[in-house]
Amino acid sequence: MTAVRTRDSVRTRKNILHAAELEFAEKGFYGARVDRIAERADINKRMIYEYFGGKEKLYRTVLVHVYGRLGEQEVGLLTQDMGCIEAMEKLIRLHFEFLQENPTYVRLILWENLNQGKHFQKNDFRNARDPALVQIRKMIRKGKAEGVFRESVEEDQFLLSLITFSFPYFSNRYTLSKLLGMSMEKKEDLNKRVDHVTEILLSYLCSQNYREKNR
Repeated sequence: MTAVRTRDSVRTRKNILHAAELEFAEKGFYGARVDRIAERADINKRMIYEYFGGKEKLYRTVLVHVYGRLGEQEVGLLTQDMGCIEAMEKLIRLHFEFLQENPTYVRLILWENLNQGKHFQKNDFRNARDPALVQIRKMIRKGKAEGVFRESVEEDQFLLSLITFSFPYFSNRYTLSKLLGMSMEKKEDLNKRVDHVTEILLSYLCSQNYREKNR
């Protein structure tokens, strides 16, 4: 009976998180309603308070869960045995493909920035993203030690560029496609953007000697 209860508890928690992710992504923290989350999860509203303690704690849990989803993929990629150039190429593509496959992530980040990040505590962010950031920094340092990456590369600047080059493609695609009169919906559009961003970021990362050898 204990094993059954545990499975039911895990399933219920998973259903609540999924329903809450959809609701918060659509309406934001202030527009979302616990009643609608319960209805989407097909549970009694009381269970949300039982499992998560309330709307704000549930919202924070959803944010950590969604951030952690990207982090898990990054760690899974960067702990494989590969060269640092290949790792960075795959990391850049991973970011674009993750954002394409997780539209709720994009919307949640937009909502939280509108709220000035006040619901997302620093420790939550560290737990969700630190393992991945450690692996990215480690790969950059490996590239420097091998003479493939420039010594002057700043890890924080690379990370900031990785995020800011990929995220707006999805968060601003509807206005950008009209403003620039270009398609941003097709697979070939995405591949073209990935190739362009990869070229920019590798130009920043790679040492002059490496670039000359590989012309």
